Amino acid sequence: MIQIMKHFGWTWAGLLVSDDDYGLHVARSFQSDLSQSGGGCLAYTEILPWGDNRAELERIVKVMKKSTARVVIVFAHQIHMIQVMEEVSIYLSMYLSIYVSIYLSIT
Repeated sequence: MIQIMKHFGWTWAGLLVSDDDYGLHVARSFQSDLSQSGGGCLAYTEILPWGDNRAELERIVKVMKKSTARVVIVFAHQIHMIQVMEEVSIYLSMYLSIYVSIYLSIT
C-alpha cells in the first residue's frame, strides 16, 4: 500500500480499520511503516465499529469530510465498507439536496 501511495504521489491520507485484531495490528504496522518510509502522513485514523452504530459511522464520515485528505485507505471487512458507504451516500444525498434547493431558489 505504501508503494501505491508513493507511485501516485499520495502524501496525505486517512486510514479506516476494523475494530478487531486484524484492523488494530494493520493500523499500528501501517503507521510505523509509513513514517519510516517517508512516504506520507495520516490525516486521521478511525476504527470502524461492529454492529449497527450509526452515530459512530456518522461521526467518522464527518471526520472524513472535514479532512483535507482526499485519499482514504481502508483495512476492514466487507460489512464495514458497506456500512461506511451507506453512511457516505446518506451524507451526500443530504448535501446534494441542500445544494440543489439553494441553487433552485437562487435561479
